[in-house]
Amino acid sequence: MKKILFTVMAVVLCLGLMGAAFAYFSDTETSSGNTFTAGTVDLNITGQTSITLTNMAPGASASGNITVTNVGTLAGSLYATSWYVTADLDPNPTPDMIDDAVAKMLLITAFTADTFDILGQIPDVDADSRITVYDMVNDPSGAVLPDYPASPGETGKWFSYDADMTVSENHTYALTVQFDTAAGNDYQGDGITLTFEFLLTQQP
Repeated sequence: MKKILFTVMAVVLCLGLMGAAFAYFSDTETSSGNTFTAGTVDLNITGQTSITLTNMAPGASASGNITVTNVGTLAGSLYATSWYVTADLDPNPTPDMIDDAVAKMLLITAFTADTFDILGQIPDVDADSRITVYDMVNDPSGAVLPDYPASPGETGKWFSYDADMTVSENHTYALTVQFDTAAGNDYQGDGITLTFEFLLTQQP
């Protein structure tokens, strides 16, 4: 929870008058309508909000772009996280493959934030000489943000993409995923739903 504290200081000047009591002219003016308004931290997603790959055959690819914009009145720090859950076609002709197995068959062939190459920063977590959706989601190098704990199914790992995202600034994320040509018949009808979550936090 972010807290914004406002401190209003009243300064009182005391003038001591010595001697006899004289009457002095005086005038009083009032300053009214003073307003103290908290700024806003607000992030907006525009453009394509999801990437859909249906009836994929091995070797098929899909691409998508997501643009996030700071539409609030305060600068903030931008973070992102991702996770996936099983999304099987039911019924399907073969036994269900677990979501991790499907994620390992989805190769990431391009992933950028504006001109920054995110793909080159993703480690090969399972050491199979490929970078996949599994590697991206299970990258252990992300930060844990105590104020934003993981929900069920999430990794709780956040990755910083902009420590100073100014008002009206935006970033476009472009992702291309390919269904591995090595996927066998066991993957027929199986799938996952991949979710990206973006977080803009007020700077201290």
